[in-house]
Amino acid sequence: MNEQRPGPAGPIGEGELRMALRGLRQDLEPGHDLWPGIAGRIQAMPQQPPSSTPGAHTRWWSLATAASVLLAVGVAWQLKPAGAPATAVQSVAAATLIQREADSMTAQYRAALRELEPGAVAASWQPGLEALDRSAAEIRGALQHDPDSRLLLQRLRETYTRRLALARRALYA
Repeated sequence: MNEQRPGPAGPIGEGELRMALRGLRQDLEPGHDLWPGIAGRIQAMPQQPPSSTPGAHTRWWSLATAASVLLAVGVAWQLKPAGAPATAVQSVAAATLIQREADSMTAQYRAALRELEPGAVAASWQPGLEALDRSAAEIRGALQHDPDSRLLLQRLRETYTRRLALARRALYA
């Protein structure tokens, strides 16, 4: 840190800067001793006996135990497995919602494929298109076994998106 920095009167070295800063320091003594006033106020305060009565400890112990049990129940509730639904009604509602979303997505996908005219695709593109079709069929089958899987729904959406993109490329290639 022995860099020279330009100052108002030219470059100032680090040593000169420290000396200048030490020269600014001034020690001030208080006008009067503060301790007698503080000590007097402390003695004037009412003294409370320490709460070492057996009832106070029991009360705090029971509150701490109740808080610990509540914390343990809350943590256990938050860490329950994701596959364990809260209620059967919520599970059926989620399954039907995801299943309906998958059905709707499949219908839109098929309509988009009809617009792209799959017969006009060159033979070199067919293996890729067929692989994506097989993947989509496997995902639909997996959704039949696990109808409330959001992961499978997302994978189906991604597969349909890739299939349509590849079909467009093949069509315009």
